[in-house]
Amino acid sequence: MVRILLTNDDGVGALGLQVLEEALAGVGEIHVAAPLNEQSGTSRSITLRRPLRFEKKGVRRYAVEGTPADTVMMAVNQILDFRPDLVVSGINAGSNLGENIYYSGTVAAAAEAAKYSIPAIALSVNARKNIDYSQAAELAPRIALQALETGMPAGVALNVNVPHPWNEGIEITRQSRKISRKLMIEVLDPHGRPYYWMHEEVPLADAEPGSDYAAIRDGKVSITPIRFDHTEEMLIEPLRQSWEKIMAPDL
Repeated sequence: MVRILLTNDDGVGALGLQVLEEALAGVGEIHVAAPLNEQSGTSRSITLRRPLRFEKKGVRRYAVEGTPADTVMMAVNQILDFRPDLVVSGINAGSNLGENIYYSGTVAAAAEAAKYSIPAIALSVNARKNIDYSQAAELAPRIALQALETGMPAGVALNVNVPHPWNEGIEITRQSRKISRKLMIEVLDPHGRPYYWMHEEVPLADAEPGSDYAAIRDGKVSITPIRFDHTEEMLIEPLRQSWEKIMAPDL
């Protein structure tokens, strides 16, 4: 029996999670562990200065009072008495593309699973309102079955983004270089003091071919394999040689 852990960053009551649970029910035995409350943008943060708690919300369903990374750690090390065969994080309301994967709680949950060498998928829809999750839900079991069949290297997760609407096509892509522009929108409070909302503009025309942004721009699903070992292997030996003097022990 295949056992699948579902999680997210939108919270245990999120519609996207419920849709995903229904979509993957035919693939294996579903277990849910998700944050108690929304944790969007928390990246891979973990809770260190207060205790972690979880509560049962139904059959094989748990809510963790913490971040997405906390949640997967709790599920793997405390809640479950087995190692899941697959972890799927989503379905997220909003895409996770380019440099935004560094901030995403959805991707962080998949990254945490990959840290334990568990095959993991982060699944997002490129929309934030009036979302139709049906196309992503249709795609989810296909990707899950393929990941289970072919396996994935340790430390790697799949970052999947579905256009809204999705017309046709799936591309294996790479993470886009930074093309978005961060904007701080100034608003005045009732006392005339400024405060700011963060926003971004993404000039999709600048997306390089083969990237996740380009696929979404062209109406295609983007599947990006992402590795969470950030070591630049090719530089280890050159740095060792060129930095020999400072690495030498004092005489």
